[in-house]
Amino acid sequence: MLLIRLLHDLIAQRPDDGPVPVLFSLASWNPTHRPLQSWLADQLRHTYPGLRAPAPSAAPQAGQIDLAQALLDTRRILPLVDGFDELPPALHAIALDALNQALPAKQPLVLASRAAAYREALARSEVLVRPLNGAAGIHLLPLPADQAATYLRHDAGGEHTPAADRWNSVAAHLGTNTLVGQALSTPLGLFLARTIYNPRPDILGAPAPVPHPDELYDTTIFPTRAALDTHLFNAYIPAAYTRHQPNPLRWSPSQAYRTLVFLARHLETNRNGSPDLAWWELHHANPAYIRRLTAGLMVGLGPGLLLGLVYGVGLGLAAGIGLAAGLTYGLIGGGLGSAPSNIPSTRLRWSRRRFAGWLGAGLALGLVGGLAFGLGIAGERGAWLATGILPGEHGFVGWLAFGLALGLIAGLACGLTFGLTGEKPALTTMIGPATLLIQDLRTFLGGGLAYGLGAGFVGGFIGWLVSWLAFGAEDGLAFGQAFGLAFGLGASLEQTAWGDWVIAKAYLAMWRRAPWDLMTFLQDAHQHRGVLRQVGAVYQFRHLDLQRHLAQQPRSLPTYAGQPDSPSRLTGEQARSIHRRGNTRTGSLFD
Repeated sequence: MLLIRLLHDLIAQRPDDGPVPVLFSLASWNPTHRPLQSWLADQLRHTYPGLRAPAPSAAPQAGQIDLAQALLDTRRILPLVDGFDELPPALHAIALDALNQALPAKQPLVLASRAAAYREALARSEVLVRPLNGAAGIHLLPLPADQAATYLRHDAGGEHTPAADRWNSVAAHLGTNTLVGQALSTPLGLFLARTIYNPRPDILGAPAPVPHPDELYDTTIFPTRAALDTHLFNAYIPAAYTRHQPNPLRWSPSQAYRTLVFLARHLETNRNGSPDLAWWELHHANPAYIRRLTAGLMVGLGPGLLLGLVYGVGLGLAAGIGLAAGLTYGLIGGGLGSAPSNIPSTRLRWSRRRFAGWLGAGLALGLVGGLAFGLGIAGERGAWLATGILPGEHGFVGWLAFGLALGLIAGLACGLTFGLTGEKPALTTMIGPATLLIQDLRTFLGGGLAYGLGAGFVGGFIGWLVSWLAFGAEDGLAFGQAFGLAFGLGASLEQTAWGDWVIAKAYLAMWRRAPWDLMTFLQDAHQHRGVLRQVGAVYQFRHLDLQRHLAQQPRSLPTYAGQPDSPSRLTGEQARSIHRRGNTRTGSLFD
């Protein structure tokens, strides 16, 4: 929060020619694999897609670098770097040394870290590390004990209410070096404690009892700080997913816990510890073949089978050239449609350069497939004649020409559909992940229908021109429409993220790793449970420590001290009695 406030203040005071402050999270940086400047440029490209454009001619090395790299090279970016302490401890010294080597003299930089992690990096004996070049240190003090106690009591209903008085014994330990005093000296610790131990007005009538905070200073239950921190994290999720009257609970605590553990593991394992939970990146949690196979079936199998049924059924299994050709082209379309996409698109626009490139690729693939198709028909000419479908007057050369015409259809369809490029939004300015998902779905549907039909009509027209060789104008039009459908869907899949999202969440739901209505779950976790926070177009866990804790836990909900059979917990009736005398609706320290 302090870095965000600093960011706003620096922007307000920035001169017209001054550097632009940008917030970066080091959690996804591996200093042993990526130079700092290269990683910073990648972060800029990911967050601000417009910076992928080539640098203007006035910039150094014009034509070889993009705007993101040019802004860094010319010191137009002021990095506000958060999360140094969130790197693995073994990388702290290496990262600090890389920061010193990468930053030129007098390059402004703000580095945020827990003091202990920074000191330990300097003290490592195996690596000789200097403090950050020319840096002045600012040390943040722990929360004053009186403010922490006031926050807990106010959240429980106000001073001198029965719910607030439950904190009296714990308040005596705040500001001390005791385990509970240390654990509740941070905003995160206070937030977890108030969520777990303050009875909420939303759970009136719920059968779950409410734990008593006195257990926090019981060293027989929590003999170490690590044990106490683990308890707060473990008890937090069930407390956040109690029954809510205004916001009905659709998932049990165990279901929510299983999903959140999966999401945390996904971020730690597949996204290199990044805090950004992006819905369009969830496909990385699934086996790669699932995405390719499903996308290929979505794009290619339907149109492919349509072609096969139109042209191949009458020949029988022995001479099903039409079915084989239909499946071949369908799988080609599926392969094109399963190409990776980076981020969602808000709309599609035309690109001449992409049109030329994909036209050539489509012609090459289409001519090979069309040639094989024509040769296959010519080779099985007797079987086709027996069905009455093939006109007898056309010979080998005619059917070879027909196959080449099919190649032209495929090439032109490729150029028309994959000549589109998706317009990528600035993720930091998007108002919520759900809004971006809706926009991406509209782009997918609009692009698939509009450009698919357009390519289909082109293919149908060419099919009509060559119909004197084959099956008639109506079948030629159907042939072209099938291609248009395949390549239109392929273009939409290649330029949007909606297809990846549907495939990913279906696979996760099938294996019970996440609910089918995953976006609804994420919205609820943010809006009603406080487990996630929203940062532009992505979600993040409330704190990176929570993410890392969940990533190391088993999928089943663990037990924790103060469960329902514990005498330290209030019954539901006692909680109702307390709340008749006070209201606990307050904001958190993070709001």
